[in-house]
Amino acid sequence: MNLKVWLIRLLQGLLAAAAIAMIVVGLSVFGVIDLPVFDIGSTVQENGTSTVRVTRQNVIKNPTYQQFLAEGDTALYRGNFVKALEAYQQASELEPKEVGPYEKIGDVFFLQKKYESALQNFELAEALNPSGVFIKIKTVRSLLGMRKIIDAKTKVGAIAPPSQTSLYYQGLIAAFLNDQNASKDLLTKSLTAGADENLKSNAQKFLTIYRDFELARDAKTEYLQAQLAQGFDQVGENGLAIELAFDAIKTQHDYRDVWIILGHAFLNEEKWLDAEDSLAKAIDLDASHPAAFFYRGMARRNLQKQADAILDFESALKLGWQPRIAAKLQLADIYFDRSDFAKAYPLYKEVATTDASEIRRFIRPMALAINHLQLPKEALELGQKAYDAHPDTAMGENLLGWGLFANGDLIGARQHLQAAIKRDPELAAAYLNLGQLAEKEGNRQDALQQYELAIEFSQKSGDDSITETARTRRGVLESANVSSGTSTPVPMPLVPLPAPAPAPQNQPQPQQTTPSLSLL
Repeated sequence: MNLKVWLIRLLQGLLAAAAIAMIVVGLSVFGVIDLPVFDIGSTVQENGTSTVRVTRQNVIKNPTYQQFLAEGDTALYRGNFVKALEAYQQASELEPKEVGPYEKIGDVFFLQKKYESALQNFELAEALNPSGVFIKIKTVRSLLGMRKIIDAKTKVGAIAPPSQTSLYYQGLIAAFLNDQNASKDLLTKSLTAGADENLKSNAQKFLTIYRDFELARDAKTEYLQAQLAQGFDQVGENGLAIELAFDAIKTQHDYRDVWIILGHAFLNEEKWLDAEDSLAKAIDLDASHPAAFFYRGMARRNLQKQADAILDFESALKLGWQPRIAAKLQLADIYFDRSDFAKAYPLYKEVATTDASEIRRFIRPMALAINHLQLPKEALELGQKAYDAHPDTAMGENLLGWGLFANGDLIGARQHLQAAIKRDPELAAAYLNLGQLAEKEGNRQDALQQYELAIEFSQKSGDDSITETARTRRGVLESANVSSGTSTPVPMPLVPLPAPAPAPQNQPQPQQTTPSLSLL
């Protein structure tokens, strides 16, 4: 073949390839076929290997999709699961081939203990990203939550190559199935297979359980089951804890500690009736353990059995429950819910002053002292203690300013409230208090401006009570002719506690609904 003929054939081949490419692109443009878009950059998996990550560039060009994801993340951060699900669902409808929305929807359902719905969404995400190790782990955790242990075992065993997380869960499942050698081997391997310190700590917890059991030569198998069940409960794997506790009880029905572990695991799963029944059985067997009364009190409170819950928390305190402020906080909340502020206030005050490490503990007793009990001096004392414990914080400045305002020290109040805003320009509570201060001084325009800022920043942070109060005060000022110095200040509302932190992107942890349990 001469050079001229060869060049002609080469040109014909190139033209044919170009024509085919144009046809394929045309079909893609008109939606007949889908073309995957690859990000050539690699991402490092948790086991240290490198894999190509598939992305879709069109998502970056879709700001509405990103906006819905951001709205969902914000709602989840504030603990508003309904709004989070709505936003993620809208994102999935805009980009039905994107992994993110389905995974996030699964995370929300998982946090709500709706494991079957979580599993369905994680499986959709996995179908779109078959190589995603963390999504596979989420399906495993959902199966464990559903107490489908064998299905979870099959799923996690198929993850290849093994990762730190998959080895850890294989080890937990082997422990549940009483395969001690396999469990110890897998958990030991997980210690060096990755850098997740939380998983390492949890794995070591079970290895310690095995070591202690081996040292106790005469210990029965039921004791090991109880220890493992408690371990599962402590690391948040409630499905494993419940199933193993049931196994131990079948062998030894009068095992009080296992009934308490079972009740605690049911509490974490928000199965209040099951928790109450299990803890009642523990109390029937032995009415001397404070944990049984404390946890039953929590179950009864969620069942709206407030009078019975009060009796249980009081019994827990009499029997020496620690930490005492945990039981007293539960009692304070019940009295508050019943509008018995005279009983709620001293309990809230004791909790705040006993452990001042959490500054928001001071808010409710100060609000009760100012709003309901006419104890402004005590409110100021609490504000001063909050400030002393947290001198370099915006909230410390705000609480002290609030206390000074309640006692008529307007100059000192303004000084600290302005200092609060200087430290945190978006602290809605400080703007609300400054608005009331301006209203007290008869400065209508300044008050309206402060209330507007309080509304803006409280909506941003999710402090609904501040939003409502600021709107009310703004409405009063706008509809009335306020004379200088004659308006009546409204004390700061009962500010809600901070919303729960968002679930980690890679491995959501169940919400901790009860204090941790340690019996054995």
